[in-house]
Amino acid sequence: MKHNEIVQTINTQTGEIKDGYFVYVAYPKPKIRNTRWMMSFQDSLIEIAKDKELTGETKSVLFFLMGNLEFENYLTIKQVEIAKQLDMQKTNVSRAMKLLVDKGIILKVKDGNTAGYRLNPHYGWKGKVANLEKAKVKIAEDKIIDLQSAREARDLGEIGISVDDIPY
Repeated sequence: MKHNEIVQTINTQTGEIKDGYFVYVAYPKPKIRNTRWMMSFQDSLIEIAKDKELTGETKSVLFFLMGNLEFENYLTIKQVEIAKQLDMQKTNVSRAMKLLVDKGIILKVKDGNTAGYRLNPHYGWKGKVANLEKAKVKIAEDKIIDLQSAREARDLGEIGISVDDIPY
């Protein structure tokens, strides 16, 4: 298209033809520096929303964890702090964490003598996109969890996976 070239548009309902100019309005790219962020996946969010076992407190814990996600999906916040911030009993936070681990949404992490948790990258990601794909491949290779089978089975025991079998 040439500079100052007149373009015609046709109203598909009335057939009216209008002359005008093409105008491009550039918006500045938003800056996300110093802003907390994470990617989430719509299909996984729908699965979470439909899951009848994930009740209000468990979903609150999950959303709080997602809101405090570190790079490469590490979760470093202590359960006592979660309970304090959400005004919940620590036992309820522990119960919610166990359910999230049992469902494969949260993965156990073990590095030497240190244990912790990571968000399953099939549910969301914070970090470089290239590392997201590597994390998904590692989960598949280590047979940590087959997300599709887990969705179909709805119970990790049905597909032969125990929380203790998860190497993370």
